[in-house]
Amino acid sequence: MEKWIEQEEKYIGRIFSLVSGKAQLDNGELVTRDIIHHNGGVAIVPVLDDSVILISQFRISIEREILELPAGRLEENETPEACARRELEEETGYRAGKMSLAASYYSSVGFTDEKMHIFLAFQLQKVTAHLEPDERVKVIYMPVAELGRKLKNNEFEDSKTIIGLRALLAYLQSNSGNQT
Repeated sequence: MEKWIEQEEKYIGRIFSLVSGKAQLDNGELVTRDIIHHNGGVAIVPVLDDSVILISQFRISIEREILELPAGRLEENETPEACARRELEEETGYRAGKMSLAASYYSSVGFTDEKMHIFLAFQLQKVTAHLEPDERVKVIYMPVAELGRKLKNNEFEDSKTIIGLRALLAYLQSNSGNQT
């Protein structure tokens, strides 16, 4: 078990804050810890007919485009489902008639408290997309029938996308492919 002895907020940004300090181990030893505090986020697996809606966007952190699920950061006092519904409409231009929580997980507990919530979205209706001014996304429709092979061949590199697509396949298998 560890406990903070001293901590200082070193950075406060729009998306996260950084706390650095000393923690004491159970044997009394002091160690340095750096933690990223993050409100958490959501990812959505939107299913339209026999396809999943993905987005492709440039991510400066890896300096290239990547295929991923629509996703976004939780705003203060926003529920994960409300965030998922908002992000689905903003990024894809679809509204879900049915949405269910498929998984919640911490993205990387070694340095952040960010918790992700993945929702499966069904009964989609077309609405107007409302991208944020700094978002540049391309909507991609991928047949559900291709997901298993692409996952097996490690063609997806984003963790929320891998977890979400696997959750969808498990859901469809346990419900005999029924989306309702």
